[in-house]
Amino acid sequence: METEVADPIPKAGPSKPKKAKKNYTIRDVLKELYRPLIDDAIPYKSSDAEYLGSYQKAVTTVWNNMSEEDADVVEAILEQWNKDGAPSPVQLK
Repeated sequence: METEVADPIPKAGPSKPKKAKKNYTIRDVLKELYRPLIDDAIPYKSSDAEYLGSYQKAVTTVWNNMSEEDADVVEAILEQWNKDGAPSPVQLK
């Protein structure tokens, strides 16, 4: 009795590479473009254990203290990133 072995190479048509799609958020844009302001809003050094626990609150603080004009710019950048993708250095993170 002969055992049939499946072909290890599937016979499919040409496939497109899978495109990784990320939906960016306001926080992503803030973390990328406003890092110095976020760091200034954290009362700890980056080497302190409390730094990480304070990071998200600092991002929120930067967003809440932002002028309406700056917030509009961030939202426009967010829209652009979600439409066309973020710049390569951001995508590599």
